[in-house]
Amino acid sequence: MITFRKIEPQDLDKIYLNEVLRPLITVSSQGERFAVVIEEDGAIKGGVSGYRQGEDAFIQCVAVLPGLEEDSLLDGLIRSFVYILERDGVQRLFAMGDENQHLYERIGFKRFDSQDSDYCLVLDIPSFFEQKTCR
Repeated sequence: MITFRKIEPQDLDKIYLNEVLRPLITVSSQGERFAVVIEEDGAIKGGVSGYRQGEDAFIQCVAVLPGLEEDSLLDGLIRSFVYILERDGVQRLFAMGDENQHLYERIGFKRFDSQDSDYCLVLDIPSFFEQKTCR
């Protein structure tokens, strides 16, 4: 069974010892850090990490182990992550225009111009949960 959950202290060694997952915990943050992982049968398959500043959160790293389910795991990871952030009172989630941009836009992130930041996508979390259809 696949589970999406907040990172726990006992996960740190498993993540650090895996080159693909290591950036989830080694990236420097500019606020309160957070991370969510995908776990299947006790094995961590991926995760997302970043930081929070007030009611805003910023994705810094998304990593999923390569495999057949990579795209669906990424989608489920980001959607679960949004749900967890909403429960913690976050209003907006920002992402960079990277290799996952098409996924972010499919989920509902919108482009915006930011002259002083690499973050160019934003998801209004309350609006995300007001949508009547799945994407």
